[in-house]
Amino acid sequence: MKRIKENAENESAEIVRAAWDSFSDGKHSRLNIQEFEADLETHIDEILMTLRCGSFMPAGYIDKVIHDKKRRMLGKAPIFDHVTETAAMLPYEQSVYDRIVWQSPAVRPGLGNHAMFRFLRNDLYSSSQEEVMFNFTLDIHHYFPLMDHTILYHRIDRFFKPGHVRTLLYRVVDSYAQGVPLGIKVAQLFGMMYLSDFDRLCLVCFNIRGDPDKLAYWTSRYIDEMVATASEQYRHLLDRGSVYLANRFRRFLEQGLKHYYRFVDNITIMHEDKVFLRIIRELVIVHLTRDYHCIPNRDYAIRPTYLGIRLCGYVFFHDHVEINKRNKHNLCVKAHKLFKADADEEEVRVRLSSSIGFMKHADTTNLLKTIGMEKSLGKIIKKRRIKAPFEGMTSDQKVPISEIVKENPDKMGG
Repeated sequence: MKRIKENAENESAEIVRAAWDSFSDGKHSRLNIQEFEADLETHIDEILMTLRCGSFMPAGYIDKVIHDKKRRMLGKAPIFDHVTETAAMLPYEQSVYDRIVWQSPAVRPGLGNHAMFRFLRNDLYSSSQEEVMFNFTLDIHHYFPLMDHTILYHRIDRFFKPGHVRTLLYRVVDSYAQGVPLGIKVAQLFGMMYLSDFDRLCLVCFNIRGDPDKLAYWTSRYIDEMVATASEQYRHLLDRGSVYLANRFRRFLEQGLKHYYRFVDNITIMHEDKVFLRIIRELVIVHLTRDYHCIPNRDYAIRPTYLGIRLCGYVFFHDHVEINKRNKHNLCVKAHKLFKADADEEEVRVRLSSSIGFMKHADTTNLLKTIGMEKSLGKIIKKRRIKAPFEGMTSDQKVPISEIVKENPDKMGG
């Protein structure tokens, strides 16, 4: 893999302005953004000069703690640092992404969560249940705060040739005592680069086939574990003998891990053979802890795929996708509070558009219909057909006669 060579033509005011637009998008109501924007041209010139002479030094970070499912420590950098780092990396982002396997789509423009959703859903839909019978999901404990600086330097060297960009990345790493500060643009790239070689190792089953000693050892391990743990369901495999089991294991190695995915610090692997998956899990943990100094969280048991795979806020099954309980509960609570405050359906839909958009990717038609958030074509057409009873009124103001009778039963005569 050729390393990325920086180009002096990318050090331009247009690149810096694009970096500013990317960083400030949706933040123009903040006072610090307004203050920076008031003297934007001067700041752009300063950033451009800093990039051209390679004199950028991070100014430090302000610690900020947030609680989103768990406690997280963010490092808030000055706006000048944010824009400078973004401008330095913006021309080379696509080159970095091109050197990372497609099974790891996080933070890439146009991919991210939605791509991970599509990859896993389409894989489960298109594969037979036998082919993806078992799975395990592994989450790395405090991935960014515990990144090893020495390993990160090596990864930066593998991606970039000597120059201002590589020096800038070194200085960003050195600016934090341990790990990488969450909350800066460069941290996202570090999260992808750090395990990029590990992804390729996983896809080829850690090159077991290329080492005769490893191949003999793991083949023997596979046969022994098949004999020791096989249930009645796999009796027919044992009856064929050890030679068949050895060939079966080698066939799996030749195929590689066809159902491997990584979303930053979450790794998901599916396979038809539980014993083979146990061996892969052991190798994954060994390489993560030994070569990358990553600490896996304890919950990495191998489970049947029909019980669902929980990832990115969704629960994936062979034939449908659900929303996890936490997101489902939060949407229902928010919708209930808004309806209770006399907000109409359209207002609730606008206020909760982000959550609804997240949920509509899954099979949530019945859920959205239950909480009154379904917006189907039939519902829109029916609403358009309703005619207002008096001039100046809208169709939304029309009240069914049944509601009037229910509210005023004594005034309806009879």
